[in-house]
Amino acid sequence: MLTSKVKKFLTKVLPCIISFGILVYFCVKDGNIWTLMNIFPKLEFTYLFLAIFSMFTYWILDSIILKKLLPEFDNSIFEYLRVTIYGQFYAAITPFSSGSQASQVIFMKSKGISAGRSISVLSQKFFISQLCTVLISSLSIIFKSQEFKNKIPGFTFFTLLGLSIQCSGIVAILLFYLNKKKLMNFIFLFLKLAKKMNIVNNPEKLRTKIENQLNFLMENNLSINCGPGVYVYSVLQNISLCLVPFFISKSFGNPDFLIIDFIAAQTFVNLLSSANPLPGSAGTTEGSFLLLYEKFFEHKNISSAMILSRFINYYLGILIGLFVIAKNRKK
Repeated sequence: MLTSKVKKFLTKVLPCIISFGILVYFCVKDGNIWTLMNIFPKLEFTYLFLAIFSMFTYWILDSIILKKLLPEFDNSIFEYLRVTIYGQFYAAITPFSSGSQASQVIFMKSKGISAGRSISVLSQKFFISQLCTVLISSLSIIFKSQEFKNKIPGFTFFTLLGLSIQCSGIVAILLFYLNKKKLMNFIFLFLKLAKKMNIVNNPEKLRTKIENQLNFLMENNLSINCGPGVYVYSVLQNISLCLVPFFISKSFGNPDFLIIDFIAAQTFVNLLSSANPLPGSAGTTEGSFLLLYEKFFEHKNISSAMILSRFINYYLGILIGLFVIAKNRKK
């Protein structure tokens, strides 16, 4: 049997080391980091600032959505922003972003919000976000997949797999609402299979835990009212993330491309990376970027653009998260 320290290393520390190692590999490969350092002074910094601003807009919109769903938490938007940064940080350093909501629940509990209330709000926020993400992903597949499918072998299969993963949470909640017994029996089949593969030790106990969580979500989520504006904010949040590589492209002085093409490209990067358990979907995110954004950048600049984009939409959140969490612990 593995000790708790070994399990913690394998599940938390090692994935982060691998993720950071992949970034180092892309920086060192073909001297990409030196190429970026030589190119950096020549970039148009107005557009580079807009790329960073787009990432901050993503966090701010997330905070606004949370404020709409949980108005009693605080009067200041900055407190909601801190909740967002906590979630972003732990999402970035845990496999499948699994630590995001748990960290936010703990933070809000320290501020006087009950775990039940915060879990209920965060789960509906997740549900709304997934609905909007699936909508954008579906439109990208329908209208833009032909332009990108030759870039990656098995592109159609992997994008549809990613869409299925994005839909899974929504489908599970809807199926649970329509026919709880059949859904739980279906889940139990997978848990028994996982036991045979030595992934799960006690499928019966895990089945009960999943059922209790779904019961809780259904009972509480349906009691929360939110207007259509929350969905609009969620769509804009998705778009703001896709604008990061768009403005990076402009900072390199590239010719004009349609914003919708960048939205589609980033959507496909997210879809192709959905099944990767490493923090930040390391490896597939970088590789997908290099292949899908190839038409937007000169070949000599594509790796530098990827490193810049990855820093802004992933590592910047980790650095800011470290600062916010460290500052909060000093209080």
